[in-house]
Amino acid sequence: MPQYARPDSDVSSGSWSPSTGSTLYECIDEETPSDADYIESDTDEDECEVGLSTVTDPESSSNHTVRWRWQSTGSSPPTETCSVYLYEGATLRATCALERDVDRGGFAAESYTLSSGEADAITDYTALRLWFEADTLGSAEEMQVSWAEMEIPNAPSVGGVSNLMLLGVG
Repeated sequence: MPQYARPDSDVSSGSWSPSTGSTLYECIDEETPSDADYIESDTDEDECEVGLSTVTDPESSSNHTVRWRWQSTGSSPPTETCSVYLYEGATLRATCALERDVDRGGFAAESYTLSSGEADAITDYTALRLWFEADTLGSAEEMQVSWAEMEIPNAPSVGGVSNLMLLGVG
């Protein structure tokens, strides 16, 4: 069974704001994707960073996937950027998305699977963060992110008991 690291803290907010409440992470931390609440920015080249919940090192370099839902409001420019970066503490581990054509029909699901080299570079699964950057916003444009998570393989078993069970999680 895979592990899921979901937003659990605000690291930095930039000019991003929550649609409800007072924290960014609570608007994008659901188990099941929901567009009912979101974080948003109307500032070009604006960045925010959220911490991810703790997961156990899977001792595997496969199936590390970052997922998120985003949209842009307004009408121009035709192509905008919602860049997502995976950090381990202050160290960049993966650039998950670059420029995308904007679908203004609602929130779109995106995902990025880390290469084995990117996954192998992670040494501390308790220090993972997602950094969102809104780019190429025109006037009266907003970038919105409604959900995010990182899926990681299950931790290996030790003597028939998984590491998660040893931690009291499983």
